[in-house]
Amino acid sequence: MTISNPHPITLPKQAVILAAGESSRFQPFNLRHCHKSTFTLLGKSIISWTIESLIRAGISKIEIIKSPNDISFNNLISLYQKRAKITLHTQQKPLGMGNAIISALNSLNNNFILLNVQQLNIDKHLKHFLDNDPTIVPNSITLFCQKTDEPQKYGMLGLDGNRVTKIVEKPTNVKGLSDKRILGIYFLTKPFVKFMKTTPTTEYQFELSLDQYLQKEKIFAVDTPELGLSLKYVWDLFPIASYLLNQNAQNKQIISPKAKIHPTAIITGPVIIEEEAEIYEYSLIQGPCYLGKKTVIGSFCKVRKNSILEESAQIESHGEIKQSLIGCNSHIHSGFIGDSIIGENCRIGANFITANRRHDRTNIKFMIKDKLVDTNSNFMGALIGDNVKIGIHCGTNPGVIIPSDSQIPPGTILSH
Repeated sequence: MTISNPHPITLPKQAVILAAGESSRFQPFNLRHCHKSTFTLLGKSIISWTIESLIRAGISKIEIIKSPNDISFNNLISLYQKRAKITLHTQQKPLGMGNAIISALNSLNNNFILLNVQQLNIDKHLKHFLDNDPTIVPNSITLFCQKTDEPQKYGMLGLDGNRVTKIVEKPTNVKGLSDKRILGIYFLTKPFVKFMKTTPTTEYQFELSLDQYLQKEKIFAVDTPELGLSLKYVWDLFPIASYLLNQNAQNKQIISPKAKIHPTAIITGPVIIEEEAEIYEYSLIQGPCYLGKKTVIGSFCKVRKNSILEESAQIESHGEIKQSLIGCNSHIHSGFIGDSIIGENCRIGANFITANRRHDRTNIKFMIKDKLVDTNSNFMGALIGDNVKIGIHCGTNPGVIIPSDSQIPPGTILSH
């Protein structure tokens, strides 16, 4: 449904999605040679969910900025050709967000929406803006923001009411700044992009240009209460998956008539079960969860809340899946998968266990680019890449990453 606008201000008719970059922190899926937004959740890529959210908001002219060798977005043009005009633009070198926007300059309208690729609830953010912010000057630059207690991680705003007075990227000194971070949704203008093109090309060219531009033009901020989603590390997929499960199930059981479910299986809560899925004797399925096409849940298995099994994933027998994401065509014989992400085409032998909590109950950390990164969660299992083969009686301690194409011998317990 197109968002209605009770105020004189109207939404821009064009959106620009940032989908370039190397996804280098998205281990162990950073070597897929495609952008992290192509990761599949509930049978669709993340960028597809974002595009559909834009279409619901009434925006059908969409520019996607990608890296030179990434062909993973090509199918989107034909997939949405009846609902949106999608144009691909190439950022030739990874020279930052500002340079990425400039690469699409010739195709930009005078006013447009810029968003990060994981904003799959953009329609809700825009509806909140139209319903609650009539004081914004029409056709002005507007930044969506939210409160944070970790200013060192984000672009932070100095504010005078809803007027932006200062923009600092990842500040070490918060003097003169509010507690509001930039969310990754912007209303921008073509004149600003032309101004930015005259500034030096640096990693933070975009933020520095905005900070200079507000000296001569008004820039506004909109505080949105809608869920802010990130997609920097692989574990950021968990809140995205949870959002999709809760939005799409809508407290209903959506079960394909072509699914095969044994009468002894127990299914509770909101679930989505796609066609040709098979659920065998005495299995327990607890929603919200998603079972994709041709998935197999063997006898005496348990699939717990917030779990996703993509197309042709299988749990053979006596397996338990707890709040985990299992990629297409991955097979798990038996065991426990907790708070973990498993890639595509994996083969995992009997009695595989992912430990998902430390004895001291402290937060789980993963080694990303030679640096320990805190997940801010004390429940986290393993991150397992594509095409991994794991023998019987294996296990992982919390915070383990298994690279794609690895082979793990039987009886191995991985701690690093």
